[in-house]
Amino acid sequence: MNYTRTVLIGCLFSSFLSPAQAAPRDIGEGLRNNSISKALKNSEQQYSLWSGIGYLTTQDSACTATLIDTRNFENKAVGPAYLITSGHCVTAEIGTAKLNQTFDASITFNYFYDTPDNHKTYKVRTANWTSMVGTDMALLEVDKPLALLIENGIVPLKLAPLPPLDRHDVLNVGAPGKFVEKGLRLSACTQEVSRTMSDSISRFPGGLTNQCADLHPGSSGSPMLDRRTNEIISITSEKGYSYAANFISDCFINGVFTNNSENCTLREVDITIDLPSLFTTHTYSHWNSAGKEILPTWDYKFSINSPYYRYKTTRDAINCQDPNRYSAAISSTSPHINSAIGPQTRMHVLCIIGVESQEQKLSSGLLRNTFTHAVYLAEPAPVPNITLNSNRHINITWENSYPEYTSHFFHLGPADSTQCGNHDDPRYKTIADSGVLYLFSPVKLCSYARRDTEPHLSAIRFDVITLPPIERNTTSTTSTAP
Repeated sequence: MNYTRTVLIGCLFSSFLSPAQAAPRDIGEGLRNNSISKALKNSEQQYSLWSGIGYLTTQDSACTATLIDTRNFENKAVGPAYLITSGHCVTAEIGTAKLNQTFDASITFNYFYDTPDNHKTYKVRTANWTSMVGTDMALLEVDKPLALLIENGIVPLKLAPLPPLDRHDVLNVGAPGKFVEKGLRLSACTQEVSRTMSDSISRFPGGLTNQCADLHPGSSGSPMLDRRTNEIISITSEKGYSYAANFISDCFINGVFTNNSENCTLREVDITIDLPSLFTTHTYSHWNSAGKEILPTWDYKFSINSPYYRYKTTRDAINCQDPNRYSAAISSTSPHINSAIGPQTRMHVLCIIGVESQEQKLSSGLLRNTFTHAVYLAEPAPVPNITLNSNRHINITWENSYPEYTSHFFHLGPADSTQCGNHDDPRYKTIADSGVLYLFSPVKLCSYARRDTEPHLSAIRFDVITLPPIERNTTSTTSTAP
């Protein structure tokens, strides 16, 4: 290839591009990622493109909601006006999805603090769909048609056509309530696919993470916007976490929401999870007296409002939307999933979908009703390095565990009577620099480690050590368990 000729041709074509073509449009106007948010002024109509992002108020709470663009293929507004927001702004019942509920709320558009006289408030009539099942999202219907809101200067926003697959720049426009300026605020950050999360029961796995500044109460339901196209990529659930919203586009036919079409099968779901199952987000292998690893099980108990259910386990929540590898239909008379977790460590995701019959197929639309739960299977504890001092003390170090682990805990006792216990056992203590006095042999040493930057603890391991004569400075390990 003639590289000189290629470069010349590229330069020639670039000289004919308009500024908008030559450089991607930045709706954020140069706002730096992770910088503090700024209050939006609209006295000169400079931010009217976000007039459709409003302040949603109920008797009990306040959130952000966005008017979505549901105009038909002829670009005509022929249906009701719909808002998208977080599901917990309507109901906080984890494991439920509801349809067509009366919802007493109001939405205020043009919500800029410097132009309060231009605020426009409308009543919300219905919560068409609300989900706390695998996502945190709701679709609301305003009591006025979309055409009227557009005529009144309210600008609806389009949903992104596809979910994000990698790291991308976003803008958040919302109405956090802690600031003196009561109105919309703009922040910028990068957003990335988290695949799985398990540090909070209210975070379903498979969402998107970000570090946008100043997302506070009131920001729930606010849109994460593509910085180039202004399309809604995801909806904020809580600080730093959101859910992709592109699939909602499949639920509109000629500008009207429908929950029962070929590509959109949103149903009412009622899954009641046994509390120990719901609150289990971390789990651990343990070892028997022979040093054999015993894997934990899901031990997941629940009830569901479908006659049958199917389930599968996966390492990545995105696979819950794939119909392959689900179990056969199981009667929901007394649901209990107790398959093993592991042996691979870190994230594991449980996917549960209710079905009406043993023969019902899992369509892409139906799988939008999948309930998900993630647990973190702890990694093995680091191997301790043990030496003896002549003054009858054991020195214990973990030389090769940093920076993976930064803190270590242990206890020890006679091998035949010492049980390791769990991580909350008060016998565990941090390492003493001067060593630990030993008075018995063999010794069972129980230990685990912790990352200071994350909530994850390692599994507990034990080492059974036969202590040599005091004058020697070595040890003999008779059995170990990682």
